[in-house]
Amino acid sequence: MTALVNEYLILNRSSVFFVNTFKMRLLSTKNIIKIKSKEDIPIVKGLPIVGTIFSILSAGGGRKLHEYIDMRHQQYGSVFREKIGPVDAVWISNPLDMKLLFAQEGKFPKHILPEAWLLYNDTYGQKRGLYFMDGKEWHMYRQILNRIMFKDLNANVIKSYNIVIDDLLTEWNSYTGQVVPNLIADLYKVSISFMVANLVGSVYEKCKHHVSEDVNCLAQSIQKVFQCTVKFTFIPAKTAKLLKLKIWNDFIHAVENSIEYANNLVSKLMKYNSDGLLNSIKNIPDIHNDMIKKLIIDFIIAAGDTSAYSTQWALYTIGLHKNIQNNLRDGLLKTDFLECDLLINILKEVLRMYPLAPFLTRITPSDIYLTNHIVPANSLIVMSMFTCSRNEKYFINPNEFNPYRWNRLKNNKYNSVIEPFATLPYGFGARSCIGQRMAHTQMCITIAECIKRYEIETMNPVKIALDLITVPDNSVNLKIHKV
Repeated sequence: MTALVNEYLILNRSSVFFVNTFKMRLLSTKNIIKIKSKEDIPIVKGLPIVGTIFSILSAGGGRKLHEYIDMRHQQYGSVFREKIGPVDAVWISNPLDMKLLFAQEGKFPKHILPEAWLLYNDTYGQKRGLYFMDGKEWHMYRQILNRIMFKDLNANVIKSYNIVIDDLLTEWNSYTGQVVPNLIADLYKVSISFMVANLVGSVYEKCKHHVSEDVNCLAQSIQKVFQCTVKFTFIPAKTAKLLKLKIWNDFIHAVENSIEYANNLVSKLMKYNSDGLLNSIKNIPDIHNDMIKKLIIDFIIAAGDTSAYSTQWALYTIGLHKNIQNNLRDGLLKTDFLECDLLINILKEVLRMYPLAPFLTRITPSDIYLTNHIVPANSLIVMSMFTCSRNEKYFINPNEFNPYRWNRLKNNKYNSVIEPFATLPYGFGARSCIGQRMAHTQMCITIAECIKRYEIETMNPVKIALDLITVPDNSVNLKIHKV
C-alpha cells in the first residue's frame, strides 16, 4: 500500500520560476512565525491501517489519484489530512500556503522517493546521484552544480541540439500522411540524445554514431524502469521482494540494465575532449570520476521521461488547436525559437494543464505555519498541483487551452492568469529541478522544428492518468503532413 502514494508523489521536478531573493525575504520564517493557527486541519476518516485506500480504488485507483485528491479538496477545502494506507499526509492546494511552505522548507529540504528505487539502492548498496541525496551531501553538490546548470547554454550545444532534432525529423519524413508509429519511444530517444549533446557540445556529431546503440538501449531500459515501478502501485516493493515475485525481478533487471547502459555511455563520452556540460563538471575541483559518473547517470535517467512526456503533451495539444498551430508556425518564421513568445506561452500552458508532477512533496523539518493552520514537524505535506493549476480562482476558464492567457498586460500582469504561482511545472525553491533550463530549451526546439516542418493532426482525445508521472490514458496518435 505504501507504493500507492510513494510512487505517485515523488517527482519534485522543477520550475521555470527562479528563486527571487526579494520574495523570499518577504516570506521569511521570521515574518511567518507570527501567524497563529485559526483552524484545525480537516481529517478524512478512514479504516485502521489501510486508511482510505478502498475509496481510492473505487474512484479509479492510483492512475486517477489526481482526480480523487481534487474531489477531496472540493469537499474539505484547500487543506486537509488523509491517510492512504500507512502514509499519513497533509494535502494543500492554496498557492499562498505553498509559498509559505517553500519559505520554511529549511536548508536541506526533503522529498519522498519511490519505495522500489530506495529498496534497490539499499539492497545492492547502490550509490546514486543528486536526486537521491539528502542533507549536507545534497546541499554541497547542489550548490556546486547550480553554478553550472543555470548558465545559458552555449552556441555549440544549441547547434548539437539542432543535429539531434534534425535526425529525428528526417526519420519522420517517411511517415508523411501517416500516424507516427513509435511517438513516445522516439521522444525518449531524443531526450537522451539531447542530454548527450549537452554533455559533449560541439563534438556531438563526431561521437553520435559511436554511442547510438547505447542511447537506444538506454532509452528502452529507462522506459522499462518506469513501467516496472508502476506495477508496485498495489503490491509494495518490500512485499514483492520478500515473496520473490516476478515484478520485483523484472524491476531489478530493468534498473541494472539502465545503470549499465548509462555507465557505458558516460564512460565513452568522458574520452572525448568536449566543450559541454561534461567538461564543466570534470573541471570542478575535488570531485572524483566515480561521483562525476553517478551525477551524470542520474541526469540522463531523469531526463528521459520528463522531457519525453512533456513534449508529447505539447504536440498532442497543438495538434488539437489548428489556429494556434498556424499562428505558431507564422511566428517561428519571423523569430528565433527561444524568443518566440507564443511558443514559450504554449509550453507554459501545456505544463499548467498537464503538470508532469501533479503532486510535489516535502517532509517538514519543523512546525510549518500556513495561512490558517500549523503543520507539525516531520509531517509529509503534499502540494496538489493538478488541483491548483485547474482552479478558476487562479486561472480564468482553467480547463480551456489558452496560451494567450500568458500575454503580459501594461500593468505587467498576465491576461487571464490571476495567480501564476498556482502552476509550478518544475517545482520551486532549493530543491527545484536543476535541469530546468536544459529541459525548457529542448522542448522548445523540438516543438519549433516539428511545427515548421509538419502540420500536426491529433487523431484521438486522451485523458490524464498517473504512471509515476502524468501520462495519457491511451496512446497518442499524431498524423503528420509536410508543410
